[in-house]
Amino acid sequence: MCLGSSITLDATGTQAVTWTGVPSTSSEEDIFIADEQGVPFESTIAVSNFQPGQTLTDCNDLQSICIDFEHSFMGDLVITLTCPNGSVQTLHQQNGGGTNLGIPGAGTGIGTTYTYCWSPTATNGTWAASAGGQATLPAGTYSPVENCNDLVGCPLNGTWTLTFLDLWGADDGWLTGWGLQFQPRIDSGCH
Repeated sequence: MCLGSSITLDATGTQAVTWTGVPSTSSEEDIFIADEQGVPFESTIAVSNFQPGQTLTDCNDLQSICIDFEHSFMGDLVITLTCPNGSVQTLHQQNGGGTNLGIPGAGTGIGTTYTYCWSPTATNGTWAASAGGQATLPAGTYSPVENCNDLVGCPLNGTWTLTFLDLWGADDGWLTGWGLQFQPRIDSGCH
């Protein structure tokens, strides 16, 4: 059933099926982003709730990529999203100086993560453009460094990978979860 469409229900069925909503496209694993320059830290999500062969046809159909994250120096990081066919979108490309993301923990301990999202329809600029010398970047929805044109044509089902690359010493952070939000009309196969 698609949003805005009519449906006739027949109550003669014998087996009840409970609809539980759109399958999860998120990960809640804790990943320590250690101070290891040039070493990628990755987290993956296996997506399987779309029609076989269904692809991303419009950047706006990938509504947002959200992370629960803390790190002590935004300028260290390169963050990318890789879709199942290997195409990559850069979400953050260093810059932003010493602005913190979330509230970093002491030493290598986990601090307080903030939820940061990237969306093609964000009203905020990129992280770097929004940092403006602030001590901590506020939680919110930001523009990615690159638009998602390189992801158009990617299969929706398969392994999506979020990669963090720290390119400068003396800082670390934690990823405590992340997810992809697709337009509901494509989650159900409706067009």
